[in-house]
Amino acid sequence: MHKIPGYEDDPLVDGAYLVDEPLFWASHLLQCTNGVEEPLCAGFGVSKADLLQFFERVSDERQWPVLSVPLSAGHLLHVVYRNLPGEGGYDYLLHHPEWKATVPLARVEGCFRGPGLCWPELLTVAHTAAEAGSAPRLDPHTFLLLLPIMSDADLPLDADDVLAAMLNACGAAGETEALARILLEEQGSWGPQHWTLTPAGRISEARHAFRRPGAMSPDTLAQVSLLLGSGGNA
Repeated sequence: MHKIPGYEDDPLVDGAYLVDEPLFWASHLLQCTNGVEEPLCAGFGVSKADLLQFFERVSDERQWPVLSVPLSAGHLLHVVYRNLPGEGGYDYLLHHPEWKATVPLARVEGCFRGPGLCWPELLTVAHTAAEAGSAPRLDPHTFLLLLPIMSDADLPLDADDVLAAMLNACGAAGETEALARILLEEQGSWGPQHWTLTPAGRISEARHAFRRPGAMSPDTLAQVSLLLGSGGNA
């Protein structure tokens, strides 16, 4: 597993084994519903008891799962399950093996920071992941992995259908269309937010975002936007 600066003394484990378990996705998407289980249980066709049992498993403070998405030129987007007792959360970080530090993209916890990306960027990253393997046009694992940090007030008309297809591809066997609508209406901790293209890159209007105006240096913002496929626009 890749070494992540700032987590050298933490019990990180490769979480790749989790992606083929439908209960993992139901548990992971609790970030999008602020911990409300019912729509996820209905969407995935699972019981609340099974969902909470799985959540406890991936929240074990003795091991912190890490799932990584490959980006261009060797860059990675890491999702770290930060299972500190009483201070658990999810860290979304950009990194390259030659960097001495990570670039935080979003943090889902009580004192949340985000959102991390918009809908077009989510599609771009999921498409890039699909091209790297034998997956279809969008990689459903990448799509759902990053969905909790997506926020966009300007969703396309087919967004519900796209998300429902991703849920089905990851094992959801219940009311996926209804779940897709709920997830895109609520959009996690921050709700729907607007984004703006600047000469350096895309910025969020949310006051808690790492990508808000002035929070990143112009060079870092440009690099982040390039890695997520949004670039800049004068």
